[in-house]
Amino acid sequence: MLEGTDARIHYVYYTPEIEGARNRGGLRTNSFIQLRKSTADSRPMLESDDMGDSEALLHDKRQLRQIGQRLIRRGIMPEDDGWSGWLGRYQKALRDAVTTLETPSVTKQSERSKNRDLGR
Repeated sequence: MLEGTDARIHYVYYTPEIEGARNRGGLRTNSFIQLRKSTADSRPMLESDDMGDSEALLHDKRQLRQIGQRLIRRGIMPEDDGWSGWLGRYQKALRDAVTTLETPSVTKQSERSKNRDLGR
């Protein structure tokens, strides 16, 4: 069972791919992971990306910006939903990272508007 960033618990069947990742030292308790379904030779597979310690992720601004950018491209704006615990800290860190992504574009837009108003 995995706790998702969607605030839900997910049951994931133990697969050969998961066993292999665990044997290589990945998918440890408190790891932040990304799972994807895929196919190989018409067989369903489960791909996993182990992004490391979930607590360390909260301080990795580069990784948080990348996650935020992927969400925004999918039309999802990260929000702080007021959760407590790790999920609440993750949502706040992700929202803060996205806010720093938005700031330059807002500044550029307001600068363009100001220049247009001044006839430049």
